[in-house]
Parts: sequence; structure tokens; C-alpha cells
Amino acid sequence: MTRLRLILILLCIALLLLAAGCRHDIEEIPPETAPSAPEDIPNDAGSGVITLVRSDTSPDAVTKAAVELRKTLAAAGIQVDLKTDWYKPGEEMPRYPGEIQIGQTNRPESEQLCAQMKDSDEPLDYLIHADGIAATDESAMEAVSVFAEEYLLQRAAGEKIAFEIRKVHEFTRKLIVGGREYIAATVACGPSEPEQYAASELKSYLRDIGIWEGDGASFDLSIDYSVGRDGYVIEPGDNGTISIRGGNGRGVIYGVYAFLERYAGARFFMPGLETLGSGDLVVDAGTSLTPIFEMRQSDWQCGNGSVDWCVKNGINQRDIPKKQGGNIRYGGFVHTIAGLTGTSRETQPCFSDPKILEKTIASVRALLQSDPSITIVSVSQNDNMNFCTCEKCRAIDREEGSHMGSLLRFINAVAEDIEDDYPDVIIDTLAYQHTRQAPKITKPRDNVCIRLCSIECCFSHPLNDPTCPENKKFAEDIVAWSKICDRIYIWDYTTCFHFYVQTFPNFRVLRENMRFFAEHGVKGMYPEGNYDSPKSGEFGELRCYLLARLMMDPMMTEEEYSRRMDEFLAAYYGEGWEGIRAYIDWFCAEAENKHMNIWQPLTEVIRKSKIGEMTEIFDGYWDKAEALAGDRLDDVQRSRLQWECVKLMVKPDEEGAREFLHQIGLRNIMWRESSAMPTTYKLNRSPAFWW
Repeated sequence: MTRLRLILILLCIALLLLAAGCRHDIEEIPPETAPSAPEDIPNDAGSGVITLVRSDTSPDAVTKAAVELRKTLAAAGIQVDLKTDWYKPGEEMPRYPGEIQIGQTNRPESEQLCAQMKDSDEPLDYLIHADGIAATDESAMEAVSVFAEEYLLQRAAGEKIAFEIRKVHEFTRKLIVGGREYIAATVACGPSEPEQYAASELKSYLRDIGIWEGDGASFDLSIDYSVGRDGYVIEPGDNGTISIRGGNGRGVIYGVYAFLERYAGARFFMPGLETLGSGDLVVDAGTSLTPIFEMRQSDWQCGNGSVDWCVKNGINQRDIPKKQGGNIRYGGFVHTIAGLTGTSRETQPCFSDPKILEKTIASVRALLQSDPSITIVSVSQNDNMNFCTCEKCRAIDREEGSHMGSLLRFINAVAEDIEDDYPDVIIDTLAYQHTRQAPKITKPRDNVCIRLCSIECCFSHPLNDPTCPENKKFAEDIVAWSKICDRIYIWDYTTCFHFYVQTFPNFRVLRENMRFFAEHGVKGMYPEGNYDSPKSGEFGELRCYLLARLMMDPMMTEEEYSRRMDEFLAAYYGEGWEGIRAYIDWFCAEAENKHMNIWQPLTEVIRKSKIGEMTEIFDGYWDKAEALAGDRLDDVQRSRLQWECVKLMVKPDEEGAREFLHQIGLRNIMWRESSAMPTTYKLNRSPAFWW
């Protein structure tokens, strides 16, 4: 016996002992049932080379499992490559020596294996052949361990490698409807693309939870226009039936995710971070929701960059495919008047000029003719306060008591011109800075949307706080507009736009403000965040999630809001999350002692000495969070950058500043709106003065 062969056998014995605990529930099938690998790419003990192939779009669980298998086989002295199945369209599919497929790939043997697993009479956690592995995400790591054990045994013995191993799923959760228990369910749906998508999502998540597809309970998914736009109704019936009806395609899909949230405990925190809850799914009563806000937009890249995340959390204003419910379609979005009229962006045009009106109407009609999917057209002022001061505009504005007077009469004229030809289209305009105040005489037409902007407000106090004079005027403006307009949208501001990375303690006002908007007739929400930063060095991910949930349910209780925050922190940061929650609570409480706008360094809101007293405590919180983070370490370290930023504001330190800047650069984090970190600054000063 050669020395190499002896080493391989000893390695196999060690792997057998390690895996013994998971072999008792695995059924081994005679090897002749396994599909063979292509003849021109041998997969046997003598080939000497193995290539693990995964999909170019594999989920994280499959990718990690493939990497682990490569390590295990390489440790046994086998030459192992790891490839994806991607190849350039139009070219011949490449093949590699000794291919072993990990998960679903574009190879025919992989498709056959995954189909065999899916069509099995019994629910399987994984199905393993000598040339491939099909597994649920939760079982992928166990599957590669079992594969390696069997593969190395046969390879060490010099045998032709051929086997099939399957593991039948052990049910730990049941679906209980009307007091009856089920471990399987069928899903029926209507013919539309959104209904079919909703059904496929429900089947997939039920399978992941452990509720198999088969005779048992039954779901019926359908569109029912009486439910209301984007709304859903979930109703349990007799004999294990559950009806999920949506007011439109989005509503059906939202109903499926609401079912998973309410009854299974699922949470869709961030792209790639979901939890499926635990325990039985007890459907003892129905539930329903028709969102108060008809338009819900996220502007935090961490979530908004994923269509799937948007759909799961009720965002309906971004590009969403028809099968996932589609979206509200804007024609333009903001500051559009210069483009519509061909005038300067540096000033406002004359809204009393009939030629400007004629040009605007022509441009709006051309836009609608070119894209019939548009339902909202933005006809909104430029981003400056250089309003027209001609005699006509000044007279109108004096009469109306607001610079909105001349703008709104102009907007109404555009809306009146198109309303017969485009009865479902809304003309949207801003009530922003000099136009924020409602006019005394003119009211918006029924097909006009007024979008109020909270840019001047205080964000350490809620809008309905009677002790905050900074917010009093804005609250009065909302009340005034709500008396004359049936369609108000809000452009809100939810981060510090001069210092994206510093802590922005506004979490105590988010729920209060959203409720205030809902109570005053608001029908659309756009909470602007760090829209141009791919990652947040602060709490952008938490804020993104909470805002999405609040837009779906602005009447959420304080208890639920706090619970959702805790759930997110635990999932996103790991076991040391409680210190991070204490950090958030301290800064929010301290910020309440002063007004806070969206441009200030934090040290103008909370005294440096006050923050300095907490340095040792907060360092301890973040240290503990890092120590307990596990696989969430990168997120803890990235979010900790906000505390490093605040410390440098309190006590500038050139060496610490260099390391801080290095980490910001590594993580592709923007420093402020539309700006990366500055390249010329004195690092011995506070970051507030770097720019």
C-alpha cells in the first residue's frame, strides 16, 4: 500500500467519525439509479482533477457550501477547482474536468438532479449523486459534508465513484388551521402573472419552513378589486382552507408575505437577510390591510437596490416587473420645469406667461403619448428660490398670500388641459421652500398632487410636538393643505445630508411623524435617505427597514415599532445587539434637548463633553458587539464607523482619522450627498471641518 493511499484512507476514517452523528437518518440508494456524468468528462477515482460548478447566481448558502467542499477535498490531496456556470451568450457551454454540480446550475445533469429532488414522493432536504448535489439552503452545508465522506471513501478504495444519497425532511413545524394540524398544503391561484408569482413565492417559503406541497391544507390566491388598491385580506375557512385576496396584483403578493410574517414569524430585513420564525403556523383568525399611503418609495440604497426586498416590504415606486406587481410610474420625478419648458435651471420661469404654459402642456402630452404606463407627471419647480417677480406673478402671490399662488394656478391649467384625455393621470408639484404655504384662494384640482417637503424641519422632535417651534409652521401647513387637497404626498428627510456617516438620532420621530402624515390626509411617502451611497456607515439599514414597515402601516403602535427595531438589530448585528440599542436610545434621548436639522454635525446638537463622558461605555458596547457578531461582524464594523466619526468630532486625532478614512474608502461609503470623502483636509481637525 502506498503512503498516499494510506493517508487518504486515514483521512476518510476521520471524516466518517466526524459525520457519524448525521448518518443515522440518511437513506443510501444503489448507485445504478444515479444519472451518469458525460463520457467526455470522467468523474472517477483516477481522474486526479475535480471541478466544483455552482450557478453564477447561487444563494450565499450554496456558495459557502461549495467553498467548504473545496477545502475538504483539497485537504485530502485532491486537485480541486471552483467555477461558476456562466458563459457568454451565443458561445458553447464550457465543460471542465471532473465536474461536480453544487445546487442548481445550467448543466443537464444538475437540472435532472434538482427535478428528481423536487418530484420526490417524500420531501427531501438533499439528494446527492456522485456528480452533483441538490439541497435546500438550510441543508447545503450538511449535504457537502455527506458528499465528501462518501466520495473520499470510494476514491480511497479505488472504486468507480457512483452513489445516491437522500435525506428525507423531518417536519418540525405544522400548519394549524381551525384547530386541525397539517404538514402539507396545496396552493391554487388565478391566471395573472402576479397571482402566479405570489403562488410560487408561497410554495417556496412554505417548503423552506417545512410545510410540504401535497394533500392537506389548501390556499386560494386571487385578485378581488373590492379589497382596495394594494390591499389584502387573509381568511381561514373550513377544512384547512385559507383565502388570500388582493385588491390588485401587488395586493395578492403583499398578502402572501403578510401571511408569512404574521403566522410564520418571517421577517424580510435586508436583501440576503431573512428569518422564517419558529414554531407552528397557527391560523386562528384572519387579517387584512389596505395601505393608507398609495405611493411608497424607499430611497435607501441598501434596500432599494433589490427589487425582491422592495416587493416584500411594500415599496411600489421604483422599477418593478409586472409579474411582481408592477409599480407606480412617474414621468419625471422632481425639479422638472426647466426640462419641460427649455428654460434655465438657475431661476424659476414666469408662471404667468402663456407661452411657458403652452410649452409645458405640449411637453406633458408628448411624455404621456410616448409612455402610456405613466400615471403621475411631475411638473415641479427648480431647486432654487429665484422666483419670478414680474407684475402678474407678484399680484397673484400677494392675493394668494403665498408664492404657491402663481405656481398652483399654472399647475391647475396643465391638469385641466389633460384631464379628459388622461383621466387616470395625476399632475404632481412640489410645495417646497417658498411655495410650501397653502394659497388663500386657489385649490388644487382633483387630478393634482401636492408634494410637501419637510426640508426646514427639526428631526429630533416629532412634527406634532407643541413645544418645538421649528416644526410648528410645517405642521400648520400640512393642516392647511389637508383642508383643500385630497392628494398630498410628502417628501421627507431621514438622514444628515452633510455627514452621512455620523450618528443621526431621529429614530424617536420616525413613527410619530408617519402617523401624523396619515392622520392628515397624506397619500404618498418619499423618505429621502443616502440615495447615492451603496452602503451605510451608520444605521441606514435599520432606518430603511423601519420606514418601509411604517409606510405600509403608519398606525403601528409604539410597542410594535420597538419590537421591530429589536428584531432587526438582533438579526443584523448578532448577539451583542443590545448594546447597540442602548447606544441608539442614548443619542436619541440627548438629541431631544435641542433642535436638529439635516445638515449639522452631531456636536452642534449634543455637547462634546456629554459625548466624551460616554466614550468608554460606547467603546465597550461596540467591542462586545464585535466579539459576539459571528458572521455579522462586517455589518457591526461598518456601522461602528459612525461612532468613530463622532469620536473624531469630539476629540480630533490624526492617526485615528487616517484609519477612519481608510475604512470609509474600503467600504465605498459616501461622505455626504453627491460627494465622496474630500481629498484635501486637515486631519487634526474635527471631521465637521474636513470639507
